Amino acid sequence: MLKQVRQLMAYAVIATGAGLANFTLANPANAEVTIAYCDAEAYAVNVYREGDPEAPDSELKIRIFWREKAIVFLDVPAIREPNPEGYNYSNQFGENEWTLFVPNSEASACSLSRDGEVVTNGEVTQREPSSTGGV
Repeated sequence: MLKQVRQLMAYAVIATGAGLANFTLANPANAEVTIAYCDAEAYAVNVYREGDPEAPDSELKIRIFWREKAIVFLDVPAIREPNPEGYNYSNQFGENEWTLFVPNSEASACSLSRDGEVVTNGEVTQREPSSTGGV
């Protein structure tokens, strides 16, 4: 009996793995590539591209996860604005304007603002190359 249960479990694992592999291979265009990530105490902010990041039609998006409520409350197209200190990423649409600032300096914190007021600061765990071309 135990041998039959083990065989059944082995078949289930193989079938599940094969199903996931097929799903993953069938949908490569749905991949997300993170461009910038800010890890703050209350929020996690991911700026990413859907699909091939090198493709001219790949869409830049911003996603904000509110840790206290355990929800994503914003996942929309974003605008990218380089400046001498780093990059600003803002939502294109919505009642409130949310902006993530990611500095060029690795020693500086990222900041999340709503309608121009800083809501929180956090650690940059991923960033684009410097907006000024230097390091």
